[in-house]
Amino acid sequence: MPALRPFVCSSTRGGLDAAWVHVAGALDIATSPELERTLEELEARLIVLDMRELGFMDCAGVHTIVSASRRARQGGRRLILLRGTPSIDRVFTLTGSADEVEMGDVDPVEPPGQMHLVFADEALIP
Repeated sequence: MPALRPFVCSSTRGGLDAAWVHVAGALDIATSPELERTLEELEARLIVLDMRELGFMDCAGVHTIVSASRRARQGGRRLILLRGTPSIDRVFTLTGSADEVEMGDVDPVEPPGQMHLVFADEALIP
């Protein structure tokens, strides 16, 4: 198994009350509190959690994301997960929490710099 890169969690504020959170490396019991703090500090109505560079996630990571998703919905906000690798997606399925989160994909047809997030009913520009 290849070594995972160190955990990275960063956020960028966008216009129109939106924020982009990028995670990479391993999201586990040791690193989940950092993601939780980052998500709690953002007061945007829309937060996109970019998981494309996440190499590993355990149930502590799933719990952190599902809890943040619930809090967002309760507060009238949205937390949208930018789909990660199949192994990351599988963790949500195996834990029975896939229906607890909202996932989207990057539209592969768009040129870089004009990426659109594609969802069933809308497109969002980061």
